[in-house]
Amino acid sequence: MPPAEGEPRARRAVLVGLMFGLGANLVALRFVPEVITRFTPLGQAPATLALVLLSLAQAIPWLLGALSAHVLARRGVARWLAFACGVYVATFVPAIFPWTPAGGLATWPWMIQLADVVGERGVSLLIAAATGLFADAVTTLRRGGTAPRASVVPMAIGVALLVGMALHGAARSASVERARREAPHARVAVVQPLFEAFDRWEAERSAMMMERLTSLTLAAEKRGAELVVWPESAYPYPIPHALRRSPVGPRAVLGYGVRGPVLTGAYTTGAGGASYNAAILARSDGSIARPYAKRHLLWFGETVPLSDTFPWLRRVFARGTGILPGDHQVLFEAGAVRAAVLNCYEDTLPVAGREAMEVEPNLLVNVTNDAWFAGSAEGELHLRLAVLRAVEARRDMVRAVNAGPTSWVDAAGVVRLRYVGPVPAAPLTSPALLEGKTFYSRHGDGPFAALVALAAVTGALRARRRREAAAG
Repeated sequence: MPPAEGEPRARRAVLVGLMFGLGANLVALRFVPEVITRFTPLGQAPATLALVLLSLAQAIPWLLGALSAHVLARRGVARWLAFACGVYVATFVPAIFPWTPAGGLATWPWMIQLADVVGERGVSLLIAAATGLFADAVTTLRRGGTAPRASVVPMAIGVALLVGMALHGAARSASVERARREAPHARVAVVQPLFEAFDRWEAERSAMMMERLTSLTLAAEKRGAELVVWPESAYPYPIPHALRRSPVGPRAVLGYGVRGPVLTGAYTTGAGGASYNAAILARSDGSIARPYAKRHLLWFGETVPLSDTFPWLRRVFARGTGILPGDHQVLFEAGAVRAAVLNCYEDTLPVAGREAMEVEPNLLVNVTNDAWFAGSAEGELHLRLAVLRAVEARRDMVRAVNAGPTSWVDAAGVVRLRYVGPVPAAPLTSPALLEGKTFYSRHGDGPFAALVALAAVTGALRARRRREAAAG
């Protein structure tokens, strides 16, 4: 927010945004140095430097947001609205690990129910608007004189905004729960195998992985599972992307006694050495459905930007090369379930959530391998952002997360199951199979962004007319 005395200079606005983004990301991404030292040749000092550089890069959206707020305030837009617009702008700027203020509200589902209309970014703007109004009230109060009376209005509006969001959230949550009760349900097991990070890359561990997955799947099917979901890259053998029949013998996806179907993450191979981080559905009749190839690859984990220009990046981040992105969603059908997969961090991305809804699923499935971040806060942060996808789409989401919070999030954003360990397991969930598309799934951020832009332009024009009237 602009300071109490006068409007900030552009440099001050940039510095405030940069320092906020840097500080917030240093805290949120504090797990990064450990990941780098575990899985690359780099030591602690360069790993710490990488955290600082990554946090600086992650601060760029907030720098641009602060600059946008400064520009709007200079043109006479109310400071609270300028601040809210700045935060909104920041949420659209790409980042390696994108996050928004709305993600921090995931543990209070009532506060995020408007996401099915305005999306995660819109909820962030509304929270920023309330914060801006409170800041305006405090600033006015500190000025003294007649200010205490004037501070009541923005404070009251800010409180009304938050209370309104909570009341709407309570009512909307209740209506979603009624719809969930009336909808059909499926029994879906989400497998938590607790594999170590390097198990997938060591051929001698493959048999152990399949034995554990098969054992957990058999146990889940005995408890009534109609679909079993394994985590990202859980199937330990590469298979051709075009394969439509399951391998047999020790490499069979459905091991001895397993009924199926099983939805699992797997690495698939294509023509010319292409490789995909995919999800496949192995059916009871031995067939394999067309795979879903992850569309949004993680920088330095699956793809290395600028590696053609700087070959040393390819050597340092060797595990992050060679994977190609997919270009379309896939609907996986298993009985009454019509599932769309969000692979790994895709369930933190609003755009990926909307892409998943293009195929009109009645269930969202996330497959993730969090062994890279085991013991850190990453898994919990990931889950909180994933909650927004369930609310935006009004779909239950089941998440099979190796070495992380395997979970079930309902369509109102309530985490109904969360399992981390300490032993491998396959918790059984009962997600509702809802139909229909939300306003946000159909239209995205465009309509609300247009309203925000209209409000900002209107504020600037009104301020200009006031200045002209005063000058005349």
